[in-house]
Amino acid sequence: MTTDDESTREEPLILHCFADYGTESEVLNDFGNVIRVGIDPKDTNESTPIKADAHIEDKEWDFPIKDDVRFDLGVFHPVCSRWAATTSISGNPDEHEDMIPSARILAEKYCDHYIIENVPRAPLKNPVVLNGRMFGMPIEYKRAFETSFKVPQPPRERRFLTTDGPSDKAETSSFYFSERSREWWAAVKNYPPGPYPKSHLAKNAIPAPFIYYLVRQWLMVYEDEQGVSEGRVDYSDYDERMDRKRKSESNRKLDEF
Repeated sequence: MTTDDESTREEPLILHCFADYGTESEVLNDFGNVIRVGIDPKDTNESTPIKADAHIEDKEWDFPIKDDVRFDLGVFHPVCSRWAATTSISGNPDEHEDMIPSARILAEKYCDHYIIENVPRAPLKNPVVLNGRMFGMPIEYKRAFETSFKVPQPPRERRFLTTDGPSDKAETSSFYFSERSREWWAAVKNYPPGPYPKSHLAKNAIPAPFIYYLVRQWLMVYEDEQGVSEGRVDYSDYDERMDRKRKSESNRKLDEF
């Protein structure tokens, strides 16, 4: 049931950058209106694609968003080639640009809150690190997230839920993405398979459970700032209180005998 306040409340505005395919917008669209920026943006979901380069550091400012526009949340995926394990093995990291400062510039200029994603070895500020093990996924897929709001670090050790049941070993890795079909990768990362290539789903798409976890933390801050949570009752210990009440009632009935 929707209350009058909920029906008239303005939807959050979300900026999604470095996102040609914008797989993560499949999740973000559920929580606001998404403007998606990429060098070659594909029309793959309900977000509004804009063709532009979000790597604006040391370049003339040509970002196509007006100065007076303010986003409630910004989600940035600067290219990770400089810090990727494959680059350190078979390439020269210095040949790849550091796009993280560009993400921070855009976040500060346009966004009330932000998420910057990259590989764990990237120079992010106090990142939370998420991996498939935390969410029962059959892949490792570690990713780090710098955020402007507090995000609790989940426990890092948990068995994978694989086809054969709980296991200490992942079923496969994005390094060996060809071992599984596009549909398998889409199912694991919780995205529709149709609009997206298998290599993107396996290697680049952030698992939807990661995005839901981060957005949930942001929503708590956003709703506090918007006054949505004003007067909200704390039910965090409700089950515990009900258990105590039931035990107390049971003991009282025993006293009657």
